[in-house]
Amino acid sequence: MSEKQLFNKQTFIDLFNMSDIDKIEREDELFLIAKDLGVEKRFKSTLKKYEKILNDKVSIGENLKLPYCKYDIQDYNTGKYICTINGIIDSKTDYKFSYIPVLPVERYINEDTGKEKVKIIFYKENEWKEKTVDKSQLSINNKLLLLSDDGLDVTSENVRYYINYFNEIMNINNIKKLDSISHIGWKNNDFAPYDSHGIFDGADEFKNIYKAIGSKGNYQKWKETIKELRKHKVIKLLMATTLASPLLEKLNLQPYMVNLWSSLSGNGKTLSCMVAMSIWGNPDIGALRLSSNNTQNYYSVVASFMRNYTCYFDELQIVKRSKYLDLESLVMDLCNGTEKGRLNKNSQAREVKVWFNNFLFTSNDKMVKENAGEQVYNRVIDLEIGEKIIENGQDIAKIIKENYGFAGKEYIKHIQKIGFEVIFSRFKELLEQILVNTPATDKQASALASILLANELANECIFEDDYILKVDDIKEYVNDKDEIRTSVKAKEYIKDIININAKRFEENNYGECWGKFKEINGNYQLCYINAQILYRELKKGGFEFDTVKKEWDDMKFLQKNSVGRYLHQTTINCEKGNYAILDLNL
Repeated sequence: MSEKQLFNKQTFIDLFNMSDIDKIEREDELFLIAKDLGVEKRFKSTLKKYEKILNDKVSIGENLKLPYCKYDIQDYNTGKYICTINGIIDSKTDYKFSYIPVLPVERYINEDTGKEKVKIIFYKENEWKEKTVDKSQLSINNKLLLLSDDGLDVTSENVRYYINYFNEIMNINNIKKLDSISHIGWKNNDFAPYDSHGIFDGADEFKNIYKAIGSKGNYQKWKETIKELRKHKVIKLLMATTLASPLLEKLNLQPYMVNLWSSLSGNGKTLSCMVAMSIWGNPDIGALRLSSNNTQNYYSVVASFMRNYTCYFDELQIVKRSKYLDLESLVMDLCNGTEKGRLNKNSQAREVKVWFNNFLFTSNDKMVKENAGEQVYNRVIDLEIGEKIIENGQDIAKIIKENYGFAGKEYIKHIQKIGFEVIFSRFKELLEQILVNTPATDKQASALASILLANELANECIFEDDYILKVDDIKEYVNDKDEIRTSVKAKEYIKDIININAKRFEENNYGECWGKFKEINGNYQLCYINAQILYRELKKGGFEFDTVKKEWDDMKFLQKNSVGRYLHQTTINCEKGNYAILDLNL
């Protein structure tokens, strides 16, 4: 063997591919040849270099030699880097910056934002693991260091090597490019994940929800079980609520909330909602059943991910006990269908997330209180239940956790086949019926019409029930538009406060003087009340004088002065001030 043949890389490839016993024998032979050629020292040095790069379990001769994985990496060009099962080496500096192999394998271009994400794989603990990250995370030190929490072998010492490595691999290889989505629901006329032509690239915390949407078990067994449960009107309404979510965006309707409540425990609130969610997939906790114990921002993030699917949050009373979350504010934020605009750290406007779904809650009392604003009444449907809805609850729970998700796909195919021009025409007919036959506001009538319509559509393709929900079935849940007006509620509230504190209007009152009553035709009809006290008492009830003063004037409850102002300057009990004059007989 010549010196050239001895130092040929194939000599070392053959050596390291041998068994342990054969390798020892062959190594001795090569040492003798090197000694005869007078290059023993050089051979020993070269052998150590190969041993530093690879061990006896890995073949060499290529820059890339790794265990089998499902991604197409065998033809990768690793440039100046040597990537093996033992890690990654920069061959120019001979620096080993990683003790595990890492490779970018796919690029995802988001259909909505155009932003790019990258899937990386790494071999650790005898298996390939994968992680999808924003492309920027692979090029910024601090962001890349965060991947150490996911098992990547990155430190403050080697992070720059990693960045250069990722940059080179992605530039000299044709990394597979795929379309991606970061939300579920409608994308033009397709409905993800059923018709999705993109890969899910959303946040890790939503992967369980994404995986939960789909079918399992026996469709017929689910239908037989549901058929019995749907004899209860509330179950039918809850299922129609979740089926209405995919209609809202196409019908240009705002999101709304349905709250299933009862002061009694154990009457099936949670299980009833799980039955409704089983239309779409796994209704269990950690899947499509979510906790209400969240920040306000988290609610918005979940809503934007679900987009056209109903968001079901269990046990709303947790929110009501929270000092960090205002329920009325939560209602308005979620039902507006868009998050608040924000700037990033570079003072650039961040992408504003949107959603078009409705929301399903369970609670131990009504969501809308007497002093709630008109906007809240318009956006919430409170369903009260007294009796136990579902008997043999444990059996039902077992069935829907083992059989679910078939009906949703069938329902989406049905509404795609009908087309939304026809569906919108049917919606308008139901809306008109509700407005004519109930005192509902336009907003609440629209929400209720979407529920009735969804029930009709589902009956055509899934359930074939004996009866379809009609307007009469939802009348008891309608909030009277005349009774929920903020000005009317504020008027009744302040009249009650005045009656309770009637002594404060007497001339010989020794406490705080609120004003006086003026007698007309032998009856107390007009009340002069100090403006600051009126503002204060209204605020206690959740009302604002400036909000209601015009409507109070329209209904003649508030009298203007001679120049058309809402307050009068007058003197009562020798105290001059601004007073509002209220007609208590109205």
